[in-house]
Amino acid sequence: MGDLRTVAGKRLDGLVDGAFAFSITIMIVGTGDAMNSYDGLLATFAHVPAFAISLLVILSFWWAHRQLGSMTMHGDWVNDALSIFVMFVILIYVFPLSFLARSLLHWLSDAALPGTGLLPFQIRSVYEIFGIGFGILSGIYTFMYTRLAKSAGVVSINKALYTPHRFRPAAKRASIFWMLWAVAALFSICVALFGGLNRLIWLPLLPYGVAVVIAFISRMRVPLAPQSPLNDEDITQWQRLTAATPVNHQGDQ
Repeated sequence: MGDLRTVAGKRLDGLVDGAFAFSITIMIVGTGDAMNSYDGLLATFAHVPAFAISLLVILSFWWAHRQLGSMTMHGDWVNDALSIFVMFVILIYVFPLSFLARSLLHWLSDAALPGTGLLPFQIRSVYEIFGIGFGILSGIYTFMYTRLAKSAGVVSINKALYTPHRFRPAAKRASIFWMLWAVAALFSICVALFGGLNRLIWLPLLPYGVAVVIAFISRMRVPLAPQSPLNDEDITQWQRLTAATPVNHQGDQ
C-alpha cells in the first residue's frame, strides 16, 4: 500500500532477485554429477559444506537488497543504477566465491573434501579477487543505506529518493554494518597481499571473523527491532512533504 515506486522500479527489484536466484543455480549445477551414477550421487554430498558457505554469503547480500526495497518508498535513477550494478557484480562474484570455498575446505580437510589444491601465490590471488568483490558489494550497500538514512528532503514528486522517518535509524545502522564489512574486505586484501600464506592459509579470513564478532556484539547490545511494512500513514506523510515542497517546473517548459 505504501510503495510509490514505479512499475519499472518494482520490475527491476524482481530482476535483481532473479540474478541472485540464478547465481545460486550456478553453484548447484557445479556441485557434481549426481544424475549419472551412484558414485556421482555420493560425490555430490561432499560439495555441501562449500555450497552452504557460498549460499550464506549470497543470501546475506540478497537480504540486504530486500531490506533496502522494503524501506524505499520512492526510488530514483541512482538507486536503480546501483541495483543494476549489484546484479552485474553478483553474477560474476559467485565464481570466485564458490571456488574459494571449495579450495579452502579442500585444504582444511586435508583433501578429504573436493576442491583444487593451490600454491600460495594462487590462493593469495583468489583471496584478493574474493575480497574485491565482497568489498565492492559491501561498499555499494553502505552507500545505498546511507542515502536512505539521509533522504529527508523532497525535491520533486517524481525525482527524489524517499524513505519514511521511522526507517531511517535502521538504515543508518545498516550503513554502519556494511561499512564494517567493506573495511574487513580491505584488511583481508592487505593481509593476502603482504601476509605469509605458506602455512596460515586462513589468515585473510581473520578480518571477516573479527567483523562477525563486532556485528554480533552490536546486535546483542542494540537488538534489531522488526519494522512494519510501508503503509497508508507513510503515504500521508509523503503527500504532506510533497505538498509543502515547491516543485520546479522550469525543466518542463
